[in-house]
Amino acid sequence: MVELKPDSSLAQLYEKYRRLSTSKKVILIVFLIWLAQALPKWTAAIGADDELSADIMRIFITPRSDY
Repeated sequence: MVELKPDSSLAQLYEKYRRLSTSKKVILIVFLIWLAQALPKWTAAIGADDELSADIMRIFITPRSDY
């Protein structure tokens, strides 16, 4: 029979979070809420602007005409 071990990295992360002061927990939670709201807006803004999205993609994928 296989014994399942709990994921130690999640336990360590939770322990770090538990040791934070209340003010730091509030700041972390507010930042995560802000990120969850901002990420879709940034994605939509970058995707809607053809020139900006093309410039961003050019960083990662070089067009064949540039060779």
